Amino acid sequence: MVNIVFLAALVVLSFLTDGGCQMQLEPQSLTVLRGSEARLTCSTSEPWSVMVWLLNGATLLTISSEHGVLASGDPNVTAVEGRAAARRSSWVLVLQAAERRHRGQVTCDIQGEDQKTASLFVQEKGSVGISGGNRTVLQGHRVRLECAAANWFPEPWVGWRVNGVEVSPGDYNVSHVGPSGGLVTMTSDLGLRATESSLVECLASVTALAQPLSSRVHITVVAEVLQGQDDCTVLLTATAVLSSILLFLLLSVCIVCIVLCCRRRRRTKSNTKGTIRFNQSGSGLSSVAEAAGKVNPGYAAEGLPDDSTKGIHGQTDSVTIRMVPDVVSSRGRSLPQEGGAQVDLSEAGPKNVRVATTV
Repeated sequence: MVNIVFLAALVVLSFLTDGGCQMQLEPQSLTVLRGSEARLTCSTSEPWSVMVWLLNGATLLTISSEHGVLASGDPNVTAVEGRAAARRSSWVLVLQAAERRHRGQVTCDIQGEDQKTASLFVQEKGSVGISGGNRTVLQGHRVRLECAAANWFPEPWVGWRVNGVEVSPGDYNVSHVGPSGGLVTMTSDLGLRATESSLVECLASVTALAQPLSSRVHITVVAEVLQGQDDCTVLLTATAVLSSILLFLLLSVCIVCIVLCCRRRRRTKSNTKGTIRFNQSGSGLSSVAEAAGKVNPGYAAEGLPDDSTKGIHGQTDSVTIRMVPDVVSSRGRSLPQEGGAQVDLSEAGPKNVRVATTV
């Protein structure tokens, strides 16, 4: 019996709740960046005549169910009819360029029925930067980086990332700088030991940002660069020395070959000259021997009859032939002639000696 009464009470309460929730305002909380568009939707299933939009209690816009949007005092504020389920009416409040003055409580008031309120947050995106720019440090030394996130609203989140890996919050500190014109500036310091060249990023963000803003610097470790240069220098030096040695050996071999070739040519020329002189001396002797003069009994003159040849051969018996020595000295000697005359062969010059025999 008690259970039946309890169930009946739940049904009645549910009915009353549904009857009071015929009006809806979505979303209940909205966060946007300054300058971006903000949209809130108000809908109801009950008939209505006037809908009023209020910001922090001040009227922004009035909508009539018969005439639509009435005049608005803010050009950045307007409304459009939305899409709703069957038997429901929906209107969308549009802030075309949200400003920080628009943040607060936004109320949709359907006069004579009900009203709903939502929270609107307008955030401002500032800037982020690492001071000093790119760094070059010695390997093993510590480097200190300072990042500033300036002109944000509200207070931004600040973090670090090294080579794409998030740095633990315990490895850096964050400090707050007093607001200026309602905007907030944050600073952060990060200390690193230079073990290798790295890409360091400082990040800053607020909830309205889909991706945090970042500033990057490159940390170059000198030892790594010098080591690489030393390796290259050693390799180039070794290559140059080896090339010089090979070139020297090649030149030495070429010089030796040239000297040997020259010597062979000289020897060949001297041998050739000796051979030519020997041949010339031998041919001279043979020519002198041939010039000594010998009678050829078998000689026959062309164009003469056999009888004349015989007469000649018959007469040769009475011819006295004097033999000329094979070797004749041109100094202080003379050749005997008929009648006791002598021919003098002196240094006056060579003379031809002819001996005539009368037949």
